[in-house]
Amino acid sequence: MISALTEEQRDALQELMNISMGQAANALARLIEAKIALSIPKISSVTPAEFIEILSANNMWHTRQSFLGTVKGEVVSLQSRLGCEAVAELMDYDLPLSEVTREELLLELSNILAGACLSGFAEQLELTTKLSMPTVFEPEKLSSDHYRWAHTLLMEVEFKVESSHFDSKIVICLEQDSIATLLNRLNLLLE
Repeated sequence: MISALTEEQRDALQELMNISMGQAANALARLIEAKIALSIPKISSVTPAEFIEILSANNMWHTRQSFLGTVKGEVVSLQSRLGCEAVAELMDYDLPLSEVTREELLLELSNILAGACLSGFAEQLELTTKLSMPTVFEPEKLSSDHYRWAHTLLMEVEFKVESSHFDSKIVICLEQDSIATLLNRLNLLLE
């Protein structure tokens, strides 16, 4: 599992995530013409209960997208409620946002960020992935038995729009069976 990652594997994975997340930040920055700051990618092993706790930030909107291919899993976007309208204005949405247009904004933002993150990551490791369309969800309605894994690899990074109070976190959660595939690709990269 994740504890079995060597320091070299962890560093390589973190660098791959950094490149992928940078591509996502650039895509958003070009769209809204604003500077985006990134956190250092965080890589951890979590249980379903810990995963739900990570998602339980109550000042955030949540979307999720599953992905299939060489590796399988889910990309979850957490987007701050604070500053949401400022980003909507930068994206030429009419204000104030209705519930429908807010959901449209959240889905558009998550598609941009999650799509760029996952495709950049997959390209670097020569993996194939197909990302589903995002849906808005409420993590408090989930229970830990919803997930079919005991532990999984979680990769996350935070994006902050510097001209507003808006921030977003992208969390890539791999299915347990996909972790071995990822580690094999990492090892080939490191040879």
